[in-house]
Amino acid sequence: MKTGVATSRTDRLASKYLRLAKYAVVSPMIGLIVRYSSFLDGANGAPPATLNYGADGDFIKQGDTIVAAIGRDVPLDDTTRVLDIGCGIGRIATAFARQNRIGLYRGFDVVRYGILWCRKAIRDPRYRFDYANIRNDFYNPFGAVEPEDYTFPYEDRSFDLAVAISVFTHLPESQTRRYFAEAMRCLDTGGRAYFTTFLAENRQPGARFSLAHSIGEALVERLEEPDLAVGYSRAFWERLAAEHDAVIETVHDGSWSGRKGLRDFQDVLIFRKTG
Repeated sequence: MKTGVATSRTDRLASKYLRLAKYAVVSPMIGLIVRYSSFLDGANGAPPATLNYGADGDFIKQGDTIVAAIGRDVPLDDTTRVLDIGCGIGRIATAFARQNRIGLYRGFDVVRYGILWCRKAIRDPRYRFDYANIRNDFYNPFGAVEPEDYTFPYEDRSFDLAVAISVFTHLPESQTRRYFAEAMRCLDTGGRAYFTTFLAENRQPGARFSLAHSIGEALVERLEEPDLAVGYSRAFWERLAAEHDAVIETVHDGSWSGRKGLRDFQDVLIFRKTG
């Protein structure tokens, strides 16, 4: 038994340091290749699988599925201004561009090569991709700005929709509070935020994550690697929304909890800004 535990910890450490090597050492080289050659341009509007650090699976299908899900709950038209928090390598952006469903898009991310790829792939002047040199243990360990100090590079009330897919599921409480506050600052009155999370009270036997350890308001899967999976209570989100003139308008439960037959893996919270 002890041998198994030791092996598991060793595997986790090895995985952590492989990620560190990839994003601290290899990532800058990938960025140069993306910027100065067509070798990693991909095909049919999708990056090569080796570049897709946001999720496994069918890039095009996933993007279309997420945008369709957003559109079921949030009105989208050619006047909609979208902020994509942690836009990754453009999974949602490319879907919006293919479908021509919005009027303006701004996305930012901490992985430079993802931003470079998006800039090459989407030339539409309504779309802009910004590199955020924020320190992140996984993706940007030598980032210049602490997440708690980062100000989104956009004007107040300049968006109708803010999207954050698989962002808050990796952020500790202090960073969650900062990102939420910044998102609400950037949203216009009546605007909506489509955020995914793990709602801790939804856990059932067989849940994908136990979230057994508390760090402040956050519930994490592993104390030694807390940003692997982070959850919060619905009450936490309700209080946070109230602090920033927002309310939770819609909740969709996710299958991570152990429940069957649900559309989404993560829980979805849709906020509306009231002030």
